Amino acid sequence: MIKGIDHIGIAVPDIDEMLNFLKESFGAVECKRTEYPQLKQISSVVSLKGTNFELMQPTGPDGPIGTFMKNSGGGLHHISVFCDDLEKLVSELEGRGFKIIGKMYEGPDRVAFIHPKSAKGLLVELTDTGSFGKK
Repeated sequence: MIKGIDHIGIAVPDIDEMLNFLKESFGAVECKRTEYPQLKQISSVVSLKGTNFELMQPTGPDGPIGTFMKNSGGGLHHISVFCDDLEKLVSELEGRGFKIIGKMYEGPDRVAFIHPKSAKGLLVELTDTGSFGKK
């Protein structure tokens, strides 16, 4: 079952610059920062009056975010949808013909992505752990 939007993912060249802008302009708060060496990125979960954002900064040009920044310049990367049971939802969607990529079921951040070609051009992240790594 879908529970709602977990967060909005935004690719940025510098997390600290964007975080300072969001703090000074809107009172945003950084909740968690994580480095993902295998993805060549740093992510910061930021809360803005109950809405979460994931600011993603590349640490190398050939990771997913580095490639995205090179191709698009940054900005909106994905929408994350929070669900009860990630594997069950992925199985149901695949059964309906959706292309699912980036399945990461191990660890505190459990995610999978609906390929943009299956979602009208939008990259959709699916998670059952949410921005804070909890079910």
